[in-house]
Amino acid sequence: MRKSFSYLASMLIASIFSIAVNAQNVTITGKVKNQENSETLSAVSVTVKGATSGSFTDDKGDFKLSHVGKFPLTLVVSSVGFETKEVKVNSASDELNIALTSVSILGQEIVVSASRLPERIIESPVTIERMNAATIRMSAAPNFYEALANLRGVDMITSSITFRTVGTRGFNGSGNLRFNQLVDGMDNQAPGLNFAV
Repeated sequence: MRKSFSYLASMLIASIFSIAVNAQNVTITGKVKNQENSETLSAVSVTVKGATSGSFTDDKGDFKLSHVGKFPLTLVVSSVGFETKEVKVNSASDELNIALTSVSILGQEIVVSASRLPERIIESPVTIERMNAATIRMSAAPNFYEALANLRGVDMITSSITFRTVGTRGFNGSGNLRFNQLVDGMDNQAPGLNFAV
């Protein structure tokens, strides 16, 4: 008799607890539209103010939010390009048709670039090749002057075993008078001879 009484008491407590939990867990549904043209809005954030529960609208503008708590509560509805709106909900049976107003945000112009080169080189009216310290370290040449031969449009002219000069755009001679070689802003050619020092 005692076993059956304790079993019935535990079942009664468990059922009361589950009814209490289910009474608090409610689902709030609604639809979010654009106020100007009544189009449904997707990917709109819908959260309960002061709580961690939230949801997003689907492609038809509908949202479903499970909430454990007491009514009334306030929903915060926000999306990029629209004003954030707070909606008070008194019960789960409330029909929620929320209309968001579009807003324009004025700010400073931001340019996003996916280039690894400075913009002044890209906007240059002539072709510019660039060699940095990493390129020099990774080249198979014995020094940076020999590595210049790997740049597009640059020809290295070999007049003897150690005498090499740089030539570009068809000026192919051992002494290129039309080409200035500057290293760190200093002239890199021997005066009158036009080869690298």
